[in-house]
Order: sequence, then C-alpha cells, then structure tokens
Amino acid sequence: MTPHDIDTAARALFEAERTRRQIGLLSLAHPAMTLDDAYAVQAALVELKRAAGARIVGWKIGLTSRAMQEALQIETPDSGVIFDDMLFEDGGTVPAGRFIQPRIEAEIAFHMGADLAGVNVTREDVIAATDWVAPSLEILDTRILRVDPVTKALRKVTDTISDNAANAGLVLGQARHAIG
Repeated sequence: MTPHDIDTAARALFEAERTRRQIGLLSLAHPAMTLDDAYAVQAALVELKRAAGARIVGWKIGLTSRAMQEALQIETPDSGVIFDDMLFEDGGTVPAGRFIQPRIEAEIAFHMGADLAGVNVTREDVIAATDWVAPSLEILDTRILRVDPVTKALRKVTDTISDNAANAGLVLGQARHAIG
C-alpha cells in the first residue's frame, strides 16, 4: 500500500468509529495488503485517535489460540492499542449505541511492571515483568464489514489488524492475582 492508501484507510476507520458505520474490506480494496501494511494502517489510526485526545493506556494481544489462528488462516497473534476512552468500570454501564456490532470475550489482563521488547522474549521474561493479572471482559467491535455483500469475501487478518485488532473496550475486574 502507498502512504496515501494507508492514510486514507486510517481516516476511513477513524470516521467509521465516530459515525458507527462500517467500511468495506480493506483486503478487498487492496488485495496485495501485507501484515506490515495492516500495522501501518493501525499506526496511522492510532495517531489520528491520539491527535483527537485519546491516551494510550495499554496493549491488546489477540488471536492467541491455535483454533482462532486456523480459522483466520494465520500463524501469529495480532495486537492493538487500548485507549483511555475504551475503559469501563467494573459494574458500570456501557452506553447503548457506543459500538457497531459488539461482542464480549473473557480475558486475562496483565499489568506489567517492566517493559518487554524484542523477538526473543520468553515465557519466563513475561512472568518476571508482570506485576499482577486480573479477570477482564474485552469488548470487540468491527469498523470493517465481516463479509463483503457483493463478492461474499470474508474479512481477513489484515482487516482486523488495521482495525486496531477489533479492539473497542475493556472492563477490568477488581481482583488482582500474583503470577507465577
């Protein structure tokens, strides 16, 4: 994708979230789209959201199960950014109409006490860097259609990654547990 294509896609996703109207499949509009292109779209989207006042408070890792990876024909998890406006209080109310097609997944949230970086991070490194874990509910949403109405093409992982890994909200449980 060209820098113009990346910027245009990010702006379309930003507008889709604002208006609660889905856009077409980026993978259909850009058939040669790579994972690097998808993360470039996501990075441009993140910058648009930050420019609008959103603050990064964490990160999401998705598609970690082999079953989900096989369903999407990928071999690696994806990741996205958690913004301050995505956090909802445990026991609180999520405003009606906030999302387009929300889904909920039970997750485990990791509160990190140290940064991790690089390709050689081990399980032991993650455990050592983690302050605590907590139960959480992830609110997923999709600003990109799941299926193209004309071609019946299905959403691909490049669509999901571009769309901030379908990340939309987080309810963090009150319990805190040591890890390891």
